[in-house]
Amino acid sequence: MRLRKSERRPESGPPLIFSLVWLVYLVFPLVALFQQPATELIEGLVTVSVFATLYVSCYFFPRARLYLVLGLIAITLLFCVELDATGIYMAFYSAPIIGQLKKRWELIVGYAAMIALFVINFAYWKLYGDQDVLLAILPAMVVILVMPLAMKLGMRSKELRKKLNLANEEIARLSKNEERQRISRDLHDTLGHTLSLITLKSELAEKLIRKNPERAVQEVKDIQATSRAALKQVRELVSGMNAVTIRLEVDHAKQILAAAGIVLEKRGELAGLQPAAQSGRAGSLAADDAGRAGGLADADGGALEAGAGSAIGPNGDAENLCPSPLIDNILGMCLRESVTNVVKHSRAHVCTVDLRREPGVLRLTVEDDGVGLPDKGKDEAAAGCNGMKGMRDRLKLIEGVLTAERAGTDRGTRLVFTVPLVDKAREEGA
Repeated sequence: MRLRKSERRPESGPPLIFSLVWLVYLVFPLVALFQQPATELIEGLVTVSVFATLYVSCYFFPRARLYLVLGLIAITLLFCVELDATGIYMAFYSAPIIGQLKKRWELIVGYAAMIALFVINFAYWKLYGDQDVLLAILPAMVVILVMPLAMKLGMRSKELRKKLNLANEEIARLSKNEERQRISRDLHDTLGHTLSLITLKSELAEKLIRKNPERAVQEVKDIQATSRAALKQVRELVSGMNAVTIRLEVDHAKQILAAAGIVLEKRGELAGLQPAAQSGRAGSLAADDAGRAGGLADADGGALEAGAGSAIGPNGDAENLCPSPLIDNILGMCLRESVTNVVKHSRAHVCTVDLRREPGVLRLTVEDDGVGLPDKGKDEAAAGCNGMKGMRDRLKLIEGVLTAERAGTDRGTRLVFTVPLVDKAREEGA
């Protein structure tokens, strides 16, 4: 029967060809045998043939490897007793195979058999032979005893390298998946918001073409400015330079809600938040200090540029609202997605955005007076929504929690984003 390529390889240890090369050294016991009488020569040749067969079989039958190596040790002992003490060199064939035994008890049994071989050989020739020969083979015996341990360590190192490579491949795969999910969320949260505004503006321009052509032209210009903003947002996503903040998203929310005929109410820390500076429509996009596209035009034709810096509270302190840029960025993206959902699905007239700092937490609430969640209600109503899933995934980075519930008895939706805060003074004093 012809073996397949995979079956011709040893299951572990060195390549099979290297292991078979060692059979060349059987020439030395063969030379000693040819100096014996004919009967002993024939018996010796048969024994060497059996030895070679057992040795090769060790690499093709790993499950029987322990019993095969015990046979090798027995034949080695036979050569040591029948010929001379130098027959111990044949143990060099058994030593690496013992190191390839996988189970601990097999390794112990093989090692014990090897030690027994040395003890019997040493004791026999000490009584009946030349002790100078024993001194000559003593270094070889030490090397043979060390070989199984060296082989075992080498195999374990090889297995660890293999596992490490597999782990690195898995890490690379997970990193790619995470990056794909991040890009998917960013595209959904960023371009989805901007494209919704473009859709609303284009629908408004279509209605105004006959009634108010000048206003329609202005709306088309606003659409152009917003599309440029979308292009810049794509470039930012590609370069990984998102500069989303709560302040910018409050300004953007005002524009997209106004285009949909929804009134924005700001409460809490946002009640005194001043809008970003007004500037020219299309040309103002390149002058954004935060490095991202503002340019979301309002209903009266003015393009609102996204101002630089993070959100500020009524007292003008930029750090009073969000303790870190990461929290500011994540809550800003959540606010963007929430407002986009209000425009798309709620059919609301008023949208309220409330940001409050409470003991130990920062809470952002987005509420509308629209149709509300389905009767199955609360978080389960939006469990399958990509927008909700994306917001939850973002909040996990800062250990935040998203709660979805009805705002009233029969109408409205309330999304509450809760982020834990760390008392820096307490943390430094700890």
